[in-house]
Amino acid sequence: MDQSELLEAALLAHPSVARLDGRFASYLPGRRVDGVRTDDRRVGVAVVLHPGRPIPEVVDELRATVIAVTGNRPVDVVVADLEDP
Repeated sequence: MDQSELLEAALLAHPSVARLDGRFASYLPGRRVDGVRTDDRRVGVAVVLHPGRPIPEVVDELRATVIAVTGNRPVDVVVADLEDP
């Protein structure tokens, strides 16, 4: 499994993430992974969250999830939207 796909699965497993946003994307053979962009220097993720928890706390948790998968690189977390309840 590609690192982008691992990140996709890890982020979608977080209970506050409703879906990933296409603001960032990784292109794999025959597939586009929305919401995830990686390179040698940094990682970017874009998410749509379920409302109900403080956004800064969720962002910290998501950053820790990304670092656990990709190693210690700077992580940009974009909260693109909140899901309608």
